[in-house]
Order: sequence, then C-alpha cells, then structure tokens
Amino acid sequence: MTSRPEAGELPANRIFACINRHVTLGGQLPQNRTLRGKLAGQSAMAAVVDDQSHSGPQGRMARMFGASPLTAQGAAHHRGAVGELIVGSILDGLGQSWDVLHGVPLGALSLDHFAVGRAGVFAFVVVNCHGSEVTVDSDQLIVAKESTCFVVTARQAAVIASDALNAALNAPVSVTAVVVLVNPTKVAFLQQPDDVQVITSMQLRQWLISAPHVLCGDQVSEISCAAEEDSTWPQPHQVAQIALNLARLYASVDDAVSAASLRKVLWIVTVSVATLLALSALISILIPIISSQVMHSA
Repeated sequence: MTSRPEAGELPANRIFACINRHVTLGGQLPQNRTLRGKLAGQSAMAAVVDDQSHSGPQGRMARMFGASPLTAQGAAHHRGAVGELIVGSILDGLGQSWDVLHGVPLGALSLDHFAVGRAGVFAFVVVNCHGSEVTVDSDQLIVAKESTCFVVTARQAAVIASDALNAALNAPVSVTAVVVLVNPTKVAFLQQPDDVQVITSMQLRQWLISAPHVLCGDQVSEISCAAEEDSTWPQPHQVAQIALNLARLYASVDDAVSAASLRKVLWIVTVSVATLLALSALISILIPIISSQVMHSA
C-alpha cells in the first residue's frame, strides 16, 4: 500500500513561533520540574550551535553564491531540529486536554516528544525525510534507499518511558511508540511494524484527536504530574534559561541558512534567465546566416 502525504507542511522559516510558548517560563519553573522548560528539538539545536562554534567563518564568495554555512554534520542536525520543531508545534496545538513534553531524557536515549491525553500515552520519534521516499517494512524503515533504526528506537523509548512511569506511579502505564515522518515525498507500507505506529506529520493531529479514549481525566492528570517530575526519568534536564539562550543562538544560525538558500535560488534563476537570453540572441544571429547559406547553395 502506498500513501502520499498532503501538501502544506509547516515551512522551516515559520517554526519559531512555538519557542515563545516555552521560553517565557524561563527562571519560573520549580527546580524539580525543569523538563517544562525544554524546547522541541533542543538537543538537535544544541548540536547545530556547537558544530557552528567549531567551524571557521564562511568566505565572502561562499556567502555571495549562497553556499550553506553548515557543515555536513551540522546540516543533518539542522534537519533533525526542523523536524522536531514541526512535530512539536503540531502537538502543542492539540489543546488543553493534552499534555506535551519535549526532549525527555531516557538514559542512553532521548525521546523527541511525549504526550498524554484521553487517547493514551505516546512516545514520539521524529524522522525528517527531507523530501525523500520512505518504505516501511516491519522494523525496517528505509529513507532515501538507506535503512534506519528509527522503528526499533521508538519501541525501546516507549518501553523505557513505560517502565519509568510504572515505577513513579506504582501502577502499569502503557505507552504507544510512534514514528513521525516529516516531509516525505511518498510512503510505501509493505508491512506495519509490531507495537509501533508509523505516520506522517500531516496525519498526526487527526490521528490523535480521532483516537478512542482509553484514559479518564484523573488518569491523564496523574500521568502528567508524574511525567513532569525530574525524578521520574533516568537523568537530569537542562533548565529553561539554557533553552532560551539556545533558541536565540539557533535562530541566528537558521536565519543564515535561510538567507543562503534564498541567495542560491536567486543565482540559479539569474543564471537560467541569462542562459535563455544568450541562447535567444545566438539563435537570432544564426538564423539569418543559415538562411543566407541555404539560399546561396540553392
């Protein structure tokens, strides 16, 4: 079965509105609930900023012709951050009946997003497909013809999150693993993986709000309170002020990337137009010459 995502993914240069929702709490969070101050994509943003801090300044010619200011590794982290910000914005817009956390640390793993509502508890792993085709074959998720381990990672993250909540509440908590595909050109499902849901970001909101209710309001509140406690999870969290400073640094890098992309497009358009004009002029010169030669030959 093959499905095509709808058009209209949230563009990368519009994603920073969701940051204000989190950073306005900077310095006001209880010390034992610092997870509330984390941003969607915070780890990936930190990796981008760190990579840029170790790279040399971009040359004037490179800037002029629209070369990306990011290294290959920085570009990969940037795609990850954009994907997490897009999905984070969707989850944050679900409404007051849902509670959403970002960048939940699970020891060796880090969960991109955590959400709890009447439809249940969900652990989200985000894959920014960057306009590539995707094939889902059980635990094998193939993006741009390369096999990845995102399905296995999502399942492991859901198990760790479930165990952590079980211990905190002294009661069983089922967590659904979800892999969210951002900006795929096509998704082919050969076989859905066991215990992991794979959907596109365009399908995510409708899938969640239309899911049957399995929890009552008191259960949602209880799980939410446990989830925001630092002691629930395997390792400590970064505080909101760090997130605020990081968001500003990352926004600066993202602006530079967007400006470089725009300059590159302008150069491509300029060269294309100049080539067409040159060909048109050449043709206008050659046609009389060829016509004249044909007439003399006749």
